[in-house]
Amino acid sequence: MNRRSFLTALFGGIAATAVGTVVASEAAKASQLPLDTAAKLDETPSEFTQYYRGRPYRGPRRRRQVCTVTRDRFGRRRRVCRWVY
Repeated sequence: MNRRSFLTALFGGIAATAVGTVVASEAAKASQLPLDTAAKLDETPSEFTQYYRGRPYRGPRRRRQVCTVTRDRFGRRRRVCRWVY
């Protein structure tokens, strides 16, 4: 490793660490909620506070076998099968 890239990476890491601590401390200060807002959030019904986004469970996936006919190295026909979803 040459010196220039080593020193650049070293000083870049130090600068990123310094900036990251400042940003993290500002985010921690901004995340404080007033007590009445926090109490209202605790009273909301739990069924409306969670949201699931994704593919619903539909059971195991159906598999099928697909076969093709190829020729082996001696020129004979050979069936090659594989399982697909």
